[in-house]
Amino acid sequence: MRRGDMRRTLRRIAFGILFGSLGVPSFALPASAQSQDAAAADALFRAGREAAEAGDHAGACARFHESNRLDSAVGTLFNIADCEEKLGNLATAWTAFEEVVQRLPPEDERHPIAAARAAALAPRLPRLRIHLEVGAPVGTSVSRDGVTLGGASLDTPLPVDPGRHVVEITSPGRPPRTYQVSLGEGETKTLDVAPSDATKAASGPPPVDPSRSGARTAGYAILGVGAAAAVAGVVTGILVLDRKRAVDENCDEDKRCDQAGVDAARSGKTFGVVTTVALAAGAVGLGAGTYLVLSAGRDPKSGTGFRSGIGLRGTF
Repeated sequence: MRRGDMRRTLRRIAFGILFGSLGVPSFALPASAQSQDAAAADALFRAGREAAEAGDHAGACARFHESNRLDSAVGTLFNIADCEEKLGNLATAWTAFEEVVQRLPPEDERHPIAAARAAALAPRLPRLRIHLEVGAPVGTSVSRDGVTLGGASLDTPLPVDPGRHVVEITSPGRPPRTYQVSLGEGETKTLDVAPSDATKAASGPPPVDPSRSGARTAGYAILGVGAAAAVAGVVTGILVLDRKRAVDENCDEDKRCDQAGVDAARSGKTFGVVTTVALAAGAVGLGAGTYLVLSAGRDPKSGTGFRSGIGLRGTF
């Protein structure tokens, strides 16, 4: 055994003794020849043990998983199984214990402990059987929680963790179909699945005709101009009435006026012209804008009605 391997093994054994009061065996094997980062794996292993001692099983699991990824060791895998069981992830824990059993020889003292833990979990495992309808298109894919299942995995009750699971069915030329199913401890369910209908492949909002979109935009712009002109016409109309009142007050019956009356009459005529022009422009703008907006919303295929989102009825 190389010196570095022996040092790392001794450190993990020492931590197993230190945290043995937790009731969790902390076994470790020498480093594999394919170690990626043994130093980081050791640091993460120690951090995982500290988190487990503090009752932070989620944090402990995260550190043990990362330690095992960087440098796989049976002792780390055993600790992963233990914390996953404490988190209620029974299938994940059972799988880890089974792997420990497979990696250890029967004469190893850790072998029977892992085997007993796995056996105790087996009857508690939820199992999900997924049945794909007969006649599904070639190329149909089934995934559970993001993991693609091969044909041999279908119609077989497979262990899963308790809780909610998402099953997605994808087929060429069809939109995905998603199912959700929840299982409790020890529960077995069968989920019948099928690809989505081919007729739904083209579902969704109809494509937008650029010319119709431009007409609608122009219609709103003209509506804005028309509304502004109409407001201007109303304002100048009020000014015309004000000037008429001034003329009445400053002119006699023979239309002889003082300077204030003359000025009021002159400005009144100007405001009168502006009012007429503004109101006429407003009417034209409002009418043209309304026509463009409504005509842009009409369904060109039927000639009547409107696209979804513009629910209008009546005669225009």
